[in-house]
Amino acid sequence: MKLALLPLTLHLLPEGRVPLRIFEPKYVRMVAEAGQNERGFGIGMLEEPDDSGKGDLYMLGSRVKIVDFYTLEGGLLGITVEATERFRIRELEREADGLLQAEVELLDNWRSCSLSPVEQILSDKLQEVFTEYPELAELHPDPRWQDAAWITQRWLEVLPIKNDYTQLLMSEPSCRRALTFLLSMITPDPQPGQRH
Repeated sequence: MKLALLPLTLHLLPEGRVPLRIFEPKYVRMVAEAGQNERGFGIGMLEEPDDSGKGDLYMLGSRVKIVDFYTLEGGLLGITVEATERFRIRELEREADGLLQAEVELLDNWRSCSLSPVEQILSDKLQEVFTEYPELAELHPDPRWQDAAWITQRWLEVLPIKNDYTQLLMSEPSCRRALTFLLSMITPDPQPGQRH
């Protein structure tokens, strides 16, 4: 499948949503074309910029669909997108106006599964994050607090994890490895002398 790419320094995983400001002509064209076909477009994840301000594109990204359009201050186009699947980039080409087109292989979404009692803390803490940042809650009006895959993907979007590691976790066939990693980050270590 061929997708136009919008390179960003954020990770968005299936069912994740993000608002975007679109102003460069090549991306206005990309959004217009995405509105005419059912394909959507791709968000490519950029590495952290180096000293020259450049960052390479990672091979894993997410296909997105546009779920809302609005006009921002100054007449800029605002859109909200929702990720539908992860993809792996196979080939890249740049069009005359600089828009990147990628030949991608779509990856299967992580299957929904229930949180275990031990993993419930991840849901509880994420609900606290949503309460503290109501703009996140607004983006996700139908949260699935008991779905381990959904919870894991939202954490990978909001936690400041090194991009290389996020890419590694994103490439997994299920949410299990990421879930274990998140538990190790969020569960406080027992104090010396306390029993596990």
